[in-house]
Amino acid sequence: MKEVLKRNYKMVLGIIIGILISGVGVYATITISSSNVSYNNSQSGLKSIDIKGAIDELYEKTDIRKQGNYVSGYTYSTENSTKCITGEENTCKKSTCYKSKTSGSCKSGDIIKYKVNDTDIVTFHVMNDNGPTLTMQSQKNIINNIEWNKESDNTKGPMTVLPALEKTTRGWSNVNDQTYTMGSTSFDGNSNTGCKINNTEIICTRNSYTLEERTAKARMITAQEAAKLGCRESSGSCPIWMYNYLAVSTGYGGTMNDKSWYENRGNHGYWTMSTDLNINNVFEIDFVAMIRSNNQNLPSYGARAVVVVSK
Repeated sequence: MKEVLKRNYKMVLGIIIGILISGVGVYATITISSSNVSYNNSQSGLKSIDIKGAIDELYEKTDIRKQGNYVSGYTYSTENSTKCITGEENTCKKSTCYKSKTSGSCKSGDIIKYKVNDTDIVTFHVMNDNGPTLTMQSQKNIINNIEWNKESDNTKGPMTVLPALEKTTRGWSNVNDQTYTMGSTSFDGNSNTGCKINNTEIICTRNSYTLEERTAKARMITAQEAAKLGCRESSGSCPIWMYNYLAVSTGYGGTMNDKSWYENRGNHGYWTMSTDLNINNVFEIDFVAMIRSNNQNLPSYGARAVVVVSK
């Protein structure tokens, strides 16, 4: 049914707009020229003065192709009166920022519940709104307890965790494909893969590795993106939404802990795509609300999905 609607959306909308048409009493499986149909827009609320324009305008308003992907949206806030960190607080204010094609309509942290395929709904937080698309990160780790690279060589890239994330999100059919090459593609900042700490600042100055071009539904956040969102090598620096649902994050201002912490002491944080200039270390987002360098073989970290979706 979904594919039928996609292929025949104008026919469907033509039937809907029939209530606006005078002079045609019965619909049949025949072709009628729009010039032979009488149309009056005085009661329709549409700007178009002819039937073809009215169908196109109504299609633009309803957009059957995207209907159902955006489930709900909320404005991120840490203020008590409008607190909205997870999207489940009673004080959350609904937002339809995802309907606007204006850049910056959705702010970083804003919460979007999105239908990634026909059956699964995932909660995301907005990282960047460039107008026609949103870049978002999943609210929780999508995969857990996995090394960055089992080979202990960060010059090869995140070749343990990244393929695992790609495999897990392969069925997210309502999410855009991302094609990129680490070391040459700039996401939000320079394209360098090697970074260092300089007085708590994250400075990325070198290409520690270059992966072959990849195409997937999801990737991981980079150190540059995390830094732009406020993360530093200082406890409490990251916004709450970036480290919420990790280990005992409530001890550092978070609102939700990862329950598996009490069972297997996992989910300390999640990996980024960026390395330390030290060959053994890479950067991760930690439950203590900071970005920091850590050994790439630690199995107590996971990955959150960074996706791009069309508005």
